Amino acid sequence: MLIPKGKLIPIGGGEAKSQGDNEVSSDTRPSLFFESGILEEFLEEINGKDSRIEVIPAASELPEAVGQDYLNAFHKLGCKNVHVMRIDSPDDTDKADNLRRVEKADGVLFTGGDQTILIKKLLDSKLLQTLQERYHNENFVIAGTSAGAAAMSKLAIKDGKSAESLIKGLIETEKGLSLLPGAIIDTHFMQRSRLPRLTEALLRNPGLLGIGLCVDSGLVISQGNVLRAIGSGGVFIVDTDGVKDTNYHEIPELVPVYVNNLRINILAKGASYFLNDRIFVRNKEIALS
Repeated sequence: MLIPKGKLIPIGGGEAKSQGDNEVSSDTRPSLFFESGILEEFLEEINGKDSRIEVIPAASELPEAVGQDYLNAFHKLGCKNVHVMRIDSPDDTDKADNLRRVEKADGVLFTGGDQTILIKKLLDSKLLQTLQERYHNENFVIAGTSAGAAAMSKLAIKDGKSAESLIKGLIETEKGLSLLPGAIIDTHFMQRSRLPRLTEALLRNPGLLGIGLCVDSGLVISQGNVLRAIGSGGVFIVDTDGVKDTNYHEIPELVPVYVNNLRINILAKGASYFLNDRIFVRNKEIALS
């Protein structure tokens, strides 16, 4: 199995519409990122303020406004070589100019919106193939917030109702961009009570790891394996590998599910997780090893 040379930075969303606005939204101004340093972290993983970045608001219903918000955000951090790539339909994806721009970029950032729209525009495209090749073979960084994060995994949650209980049949999945093939990513995790739907996605797809990203929180994923927490909140790692008993495969839809030995780790700044080995570590332990 090839070890990617690049890095992924999935972010849980939750940008404020304006300074002082605490409404959770995946399609608004990324001002909260300054407080936790997520955008600065993104720049540090590339080439700092000299990085050439392509912001891709393909998931958004407001691509022009969202793109401009990210231009403003990066400019405040001193990064001026930032461009917005408009992809309004699948026919736009593989335009020669878009492919050239991805080849020149140090990294890309997919904004929030609807992951189904983003996946539809990128799946089976030359642009996605180029992103995958650069991620695997170069020091190339792919970030995504909210929908842009959820689309990164092998399977994406296409639709799924949040519920207080785990009820069978409330989710639907679709093929994702497969940048992180060993996982399923969900966003706005605790704010929208998404533990039940992520757990069902894992029960339906044994062997995958669940990643629940809280608002203004994220991961820097290196080597396709080491998940380091960033941001102001938490990241939930949900693992069904050790489940000893569940009625999930026996009951009809819309019936409550019981699960024995579901495992959850919670990451925050200072902690990391090894996806392949299912191991939680403190960052200082990695530095010493």
